[in-house]
Amino acid sequence: MTFLQFKKIARWSGLRAALLGAMGLVTLLFPEFLQGSIIYAVAAYAILNGALGILDFLSGRDREEKHIAYLNLFITAAAILFGILSIVYFRYLIRIMPVFSGVLLLIESVVYFIAALCAESRLKALLVILSLLVAGGGMALVIFTFGFGGLEPFAKIFSGLLFLSCVIELLLGLIYRNKNNGGTK
Repeated sequence: MTFLQFKKIARWSGLRAALLGAMGLVTLLFPEFLQGSIIYAVAAYAILNGALGILDFLSGRDREEKHIAYLNLFITAAAILFGILSIVYFRYLIRIMPVFSGVLLLIESVVYFIAALCAESRLKALLVILSLLVAGGGMALVIFTFGFGGLEPFAKIFSGLLFLSCVIELLLGLIYRNKNNGGTK
């Protein structure tokens, strides 16, 4: 079951890494991206993750325990709902952008931490450390809400955390492919 949970997280890691890397690059080059368009990008990312989760559910219903399958389906439905609500409440979310992005990175770091604990690889310790760094960065972004910095430092920190998330996704994908190709721990 541990590998099953890891597989659920790592299966689409290459696509997520590409999206996170692209968002990080755009944020670094164009900090004004954080003043509007980022909400739509995050919403699209959440809806895509939800759609990929539904694909996983439909393709693997018979191979996993029922309660795990329904929990994953609930999480994917929540991701899609989050994406839709982010679009609907765009103007409110843009006002609290540091809190919004910080909380999202904290949630993402929890997923990375779970994946790191489920990974059966020598990279497990590195993944745990990187997931904790993402969590610390998410907390730093929430602190920006209280008037520290400005758009430029916020954009640099946020893009750095997106690049770090991209690296984590690539490592998860590497471990997943190694495991599926009969590689050793």
